[in-house]
Amino acid sequence: MFSVGLIIISNGQALSQVSKFRLCYAVCCLLWALLGFVVGQIRTLRRYGWLANMAVWLNLLVMFISMGAFAHSPPNYSIAVLGSAGSVVDPTTITPDPNTGVYPPVIHYNGLPNPNSLVGSINGLMQAVYAYGGAQLFVEFMAEMRRPRDFLKAMWFAQFLIWAVYLSYGCFLYYFQGQYSYQISYQGVSSYGLQTLCNMIAVFSAIIAAGLYGNIGIKVLYNNIFIDFFKFPELNTHSGKVIWAITVPIYWTIAFVIAAAIPDFFGLVSVMAAFTLVQFTYSFPPLLALGYCIKRAAMQDGEGFDPATGHVVRHDSGIKRWIRGFFGGPTKDILFNIWNLVYMLGAFTTAGFGAYAAIQGMIDVFENPQVNAFVCKSPLNLS
Repeated sequence: MFSVGLIIISNGQALSQVSKFRLCYAVCCLLWALLGFVVGQIRTLRRYGWLANMAVWLNLLVMFISMGAFAHSPPNYSIAVLGSAGSVVDPTTITPDPNTGVYPPVIHYNGLPNPNSLVGSINGLMQAVYAYGGAQLFVEFMAEMRRPRDFLKAMWFAQFLIWAVYLSYGCFLYYFQGQYSYQISYQGVSSYGLQTLCNMIAVFSAIIAAGLYGNIGIKVLYNNIFIDFFKFPELNTHSGKVIWAITVPIYWTIAFVIAAAIPDFFGLVSVMAAFTLVQFTYSFPPLLALGYCIKRAAMQDGEGFDPATGHVVRHDSGIKRWIRGFFGGPTKDILFNIWNLVYMLGAFTTAGFGAYAAIQGMIDVFENPQVNAFVCKSPLNLS
């Protein structure tokens, strides 16, 4: 849902930028939410196959166009107030001279921009988590593939492509725009024509992604909560299809509320990464693996599921059983348990730092009187 909300923000900003801020920003976001009511009615990922493939090439096209623009035009100084690297680490580096109106030159950092604070650096780390996060969503994609073995090949190819493209593109952007590097990179193009072209291509690609995220999000909600706890009908039944049609607008409405209430894209990414993506990508997998290994190693003779009675037989429980499960296997299993424990604690610690940095960053953003929830003022028009 947060991912859908972020796409509503990015598309809302794109539309407001294309309209040269004549159209109310909240309305720009609302229009994409209403479109989501329609796009979200697609129930099977099979219908998204060729669209998702096209979205990849559209994103690459946006990157190539924007890279050409970055290399031959100055940064889009006017949007740097909210969402640029400089706005997070040192706002003075993006503030124009009060007498001449000239913006500071592009600068680069070899170390921490502010050695006395980790807020900017941790927020930057959360952006990286957002870019690569979501490993547990892969399971949902695999569940709908006709040949699940193909999933591994597709996943590794996609991960390599993302890594190579993101790393190259990020370095290129930072070289030319430095502290003016904007979170939604193509909106940092200063040429209105190329900026509009990138916005329109990216909007189409983002709608495909939003439909995909919404599809997975609603399915997880429906299958794991509605069906398991409330005994709702299966999705392939007539009643299930009706409930799906009703759930989609509710889901997109909540995503719109998130988007319109928090107009700071950079801040919302940090919040989402710290509270959800770090957990689902780095904290929960080792936690679940550790729990499974402990349960398996703690089993004793005579324990297990009794199909005759439907009960699970255990000879003991509590801390004693957990300790036996942790240290009860062969050496390689014990080392694996220690690795998962350290990995999990490190992930939770990172999430804690990320949550602090994200909240502190949001507090700083909302101190700007022009930044507020459900307003017509575009986050790109604060200079």
